[in-house]
Amino acid sequence: MTSIHTNLGAIAALQTLRSVASDLTDQQQKAASGLRIAVAADNAAYWSISTTMRSDNLAISAVSDALGLGAAKIDTAYAGTAAIVDILGEFKARLVAAKEQGVDRAKVQEELTQLNAQAESIVESASFSGENLLKTKSTLPLLEEGPMTTSVVSSFVRDANSNVQAKTMAIDLKQSSMLNVGGGGGILQKQVHSVGDIGGFRGTGVNSVAHQGHESYRFTGGVELAATDSITFTLTVDAGDYSPGSAYVLTIDKATIDTALGTTDGKIATAPQLRTVLESIFVANGVPATAMERMFTSLTSTTEFEIGSLETSGHVGSSIAISNVISNLSGSYPAGFALGLENAPTDKHDNMYPKASISFSTAFTVSPLAEVYFDVQVGPGAMTTYTINRAVVDAALGTVDGYIGSAADLAAVISQASSGSNLMAVATGNSITFSADQTVYPEAGNRAARVYVGNVQSNPPYAPDFDLAEVDITQNIRTIDQYLRGVDHMEKMAISSASRLGSLQTRIELQAEFAEKLSDSIDSGVGRLVDADMNEVSTRLKALQTQQQIAVQSLSIANSNSESLMQLFR
Repeated sequence: MTSIHTNLGAIAALQTLRSVASDLTDQQQKAASGLRIAVAADNAAYWSISTTMRSDNLAISAVSDALGLGAAKIDTAYAGTAAIVDILGEFKARLVAAKEQGVDRAKVQEELTQLNAQAESIVESASFSGENLLKTKSTLPLLEEGPMTTSVVSSFVRDANSNVQAKTMAIDLKQSSMLNVGGGGGILQKQVHSVGDIGGFRGTGVNSVAHQGHESYRFTGGVELAATDSITFTLTVDAGDYSPGSAYVLTIDKATIDTALGTTDGKIATAPQLRTVLESIFVANGVPATAMERMFTSLTSTTEFEIGSLETSGHVGSSIAISNVISNLSGSYPAGFALGLENAPTDKHDNMYPKASISFSTAFTVSPLAEVYFDVQVGPGAMTTYTINRAVVDAALGTVDGYIGSAADLAAVISQASSGSNLMAVATGNSITFSADQTVYPEAGNRAARVYVGNVQSNPPYAPDFDLAEVDITQNIRTIDQYLRGVDHMEKMAISSASRLGSLQTRIELQAEFAEKLSDSIDSGVGRLVDADMNEVSTRLKALQTQQQIAVQSLSIANSNSESLMQLFR
């Protein structure tokens, strides 16, 4: 219907134009900003999520910057540690060279002094932004100091409850410190609680056994016995400090020779023939001995023969002895000639007990925090671990300072610690000899109680008892080998520290790479929530522009219809 009061067509066209214009404005804003959700009114939930994630992404970006700073600190410390490793290698080479005969140790010492000065300079220089991972300052030795760490920011996380946290990677300064100013205990310094090589006891591996008593004699020439000739001697078997042994009076004559050798001339021409004759006599008389022993000599030797105990006499000893040799030979033989039986043995091992010795090296102190452990087994007893600590040292020596200054001191301390084990530790000069208590285990030879002393450990473990700066090969404070072992330990510790720093470098690089990828992923995720689809926006914008043009034309047509109606009233 056509009305003179209202242009309904124009009103409809105008409403359409306004709606299209509003939609067109929205699409133009999306095209301009690239966002389909720019404000909370667009979509409150998505806008809240995207705003929070953008904020978190800024924090992750800060983490990446912090990782870069941490990487620089670690790189600096690693470079310094690697340089220290090289210097310690040179240090060891100079110490080895100093062992050469005729080397001027004073000149070598000058080189060592310069190498130490260079090491200290590197430690001082390995600082980044005022932080030095190779140098600590504690009035306590590092072993006594509590946790000493620095940290590097590694990540920013938000848990399921929306709690946020910046996580860090810890760096243990007690493991990286080369020099601890004040209390000491750095890699290049002595460990105040170290017991060093425990006076030479560290590394002991005594596993001693013994063997049967035996003696060797030199065969002094052949003999031909007539029917009335004889050589008589006394053979004492298994006599010793704890055993009377058994004595046998034995005779070599023509009959015994011919019986043993299957001959008729009574001749003994070689050492092997004498062995055969003696063995036959021992068997015939029930003597618990053998003439076929070969611990020192070969059975085919033409110049020597050997006799030994069978250890079946029933006595605890293990020995063999010839005495009271009486030679009754006719002919031109020298007075007392008895084939060599009349002479002292060339080698003699009787009543052997397991024994082993170590040499005392350097005095040391067992601090209140130090302990030494060692295993002992004597005879059939169980393997037992014993402990040396300050209390044991002072009880053994009647002191209060834990100082062990000589082989006699160390032997007394070992005996005190292993009381009840039946181990004997006896000092002679600079040596300590370990053996079984023979009053408990009197059996000698093969039946003697085995003695084991070993697995010597300490807590804290081995560490040098000198600073690198204290190495002085011109003095006799320590041997070059002791210095070598200490410097080698320092080198191993420095290598371990470099390895840990290298691992941290790798971890930081991986974390930085992850942070970058995480930031990209968050950007991508937020984009999926709020970014506009520009293809869709462009198409929609084009459509709305077309609709706007049509709406304008529709409004124009509607207005033109009204003008036609007005002409009726003119």
